[in-house]
Amino acid sequence: MGLAVSRPAGREGRTRKKRAVTRVMREVAEYLGNTPAVARASYVDPRVVEAYDQGRTITAVLTELGAGADFGRLATAGPVERAVIDLVRAV
Repeated sequence: MGLAVSRPAGREGRTRKKRAVTRVMREVAEYLGNTPAVARASYVDPRVVEAYDQGRTITAVLTELGAGADFGRLATAGPVERAVIDLVRAV
């Protein structure tokens, strides 16, 4: 989700992409209580980063967060999880 909400890269694409991936790995690491290196190596599928490098993310599905979700159910469960799986399979 962090990469999906990152601004698309313009002319300085490589640098911006690298910064976005670094930022997201720090966020994931903090959430999991690990280091960014451990988060990237053990928790983030490398195909997600590869897809981001190719300009593909799950941005479109984020607009649907919470639609039809039952009370107490995480809004990210279901549609976002399916979108990530589809993204990873497509790489």
